[in-house]
Amino acid sequence: MSKQDFEDHLASLKAPFLAGHSTKVFKLDDGTRTYVESLMTDIIANNEIFFQKLKSGNITILDTESPMHFSLPKGEIFLSRGLITKYIKNESMLVCILSYELVRSDRLLYPKQTVIPVGYVTLERMISLSRLTLDEKMEVHKWAHHLTVRSGFDGEYYLSWLQSQNRNTADFILQVGDANQITREESLFKAFLIKSTNEEQVMPRKESSKKFYSFINRIRDVI
Repeated sequence: MSKQDFEDHLASLKAPFLAGHSTKVFKLDDGTRTYVESLMTDIIANNEIFFQKLKSGNITILDTESPMHFSLPKGEIFLSRGLITKYIKNESMLVCILSYELVRSDRLLYPKQTVIPVGYVTLERMISLSRLTLDEKMEVHKWAHHLTVRSGFDGEYYLSWLQSQNRNTADFILQVGDANQITREESLFKAFLIKSTNEEQVMPRKESSKKFYSFINRIRDVI
């Protein structure tokens, strides 16, 4: 299977995943969808040298209380309602997560395996397609942190995001898979921050936008 065939194969799994009887998806209003997808467009536009293929992203919000995020090639990003309402407290943290998945989607950073759907693909199977080795994840973390800062957001929230997963392992066990690995990720990322310097000297946005809070409230208020 060529690289292009592999990309097309993984991207095609979105339809059978959404068709699964256990998959519940929020129907987003235009304003909410536009806000999140404009964030992704801004991340890509501010880092054109890095992104080789993506020009934009598409968001899908899963109706599950389990906090999780994952992606597919061609800019298909998935966030859960539990992740948004329980853990994303700042716009910069949202950008950190989006940056992480955009890096993976653009660079095709997924385990090299094929899936033969039988009419549907389960959530557990989709999550398994996101599992990377510790070394691979650390490279993605470093790039995503860099892209977050380059986009004008506060990179300090990247560490906060890893710490949230580490402190709430029981909640995130489906996402992280191995509790020991997320502990190691936090430790290695701290070491990376100590050694790294922000050469761009971009002044980050300290306050979240009104659109961010509107986005959070709309997701939270959906029953």
